[in-house]
Amino acid sequence: MFHYKAFGLEISSEIELPGMIQSTGNEHMEGSGYSDLKITLGKVDPSQVTLADVEGPNYLVTGCDVYLWWDNIGKVRISDGKQVTVEPVADLGGSDELNLIPFILGPVMALMLHQRGFLVLHGSAVNMGHGAVAFLGHRGNGKSTTAIHLYVEGYPLVADDILAIKFDNKGSPVVYPGYPHVRLSDEAYNHVKKHTDILTPIRTLAGKVFCDASHGFSTEPVNLERIYVIEKVSGDDQDNDPEIRDENKTRKMDKGILVENGTSNKTESRISVLKSQENLIDLIRHSVANRIFQQTTQKENLILCAQLVNNVTVKRLLLVHSFDNIQDMVRVVEEDVGITSEIS
Repeated sequence: MFHYKAFGLEISSEIELPGMIQSTGNEHMEGSGYSDLKITLGKVDPSQVTLADVEGPNYLVTGCDVYLWWDNIGKVRISDGKQVTVEPVADLGGSDELNLIPFILGPVMALMLHQRGFLVLHGSAVNMGHGAVAFLGHRGNGKSTTAIHLYVEGYPLVADDILAIKFDNKGSPVVYPGYPHVRLSDEAYNHVKKHTDILTPIRTLAGKVFCDASHGFSTEPVNLERIYVIEKVSGDDQDNDPEIRDENKTRKMDKGILVENGTSNKTESRISVLKSQENLIDLIRHSVANRIFQQTTQKENLILCAQLVNNVTVKRLLLVHSFDNIQDMVRVVEEDVGITSEIS
């Protein structure tokens, strides 16, 4: 049995999960058997479910159980946020567990956290000194790329892909750190390979590699200070955005858009303030509950998203799609957060 710590949980697993923090606590001393989550190999048969609360092309929800399955890879049952049962397909030989690992560390863990009462968002986060700064966005918009480049600049990683949030007794949002690695495309990795290593030959279904980001990583919860919703744009897209176009014309900054000297530069990233309604819609759109659980926990998810909007600043980050502009993006985020000097 392997023992890990992630998202504030003690995890026992019959499957080795590369790139995770190994648990060193006494909870797993032989004979104690304690863990918050157990991942075991076993039989998973969603066909036995006669009445599902929610059903999709490769998942179903029934009561406290969520079933997921992937062709030629395997099936998983997540039970009450405490037990994950994994059944790899039989004909993959010794590689069956490896093919499932990206799914276990991704959607399986995200759904388990939702079952445990976390607000789970699809995003990445780094610690920028006063707390966690998070980045949300659709697949391919640059969440992990943004996080790894801020990590290279000296800001420790907090989470990648899974943003697990709870609220403290004062109602303030807190992020529970996940894994000390980032999933990157080959192109993104090539731009930071001097600062990281590929941890395993395993790749995600989208072909991403698992890259080390362990320097400065801590398993302790971090206050969430700011959220940026990433929107990837080209220079022409910026000219066509009326909010930015009008702001550049009048050379004003009262809406929070960062424009040097009030002039437009197509190659620069931008930050703008979102309306409260837009904030809420974006958070719901990027939440795990919205994707699978739908009506079963929609009310609770809406309440948590609204609470988050009321307690943290949410802005839009217009990210220019070019690795040549990474330093510009770093500068814009640092300026918006209020950092004017390099980390020592």
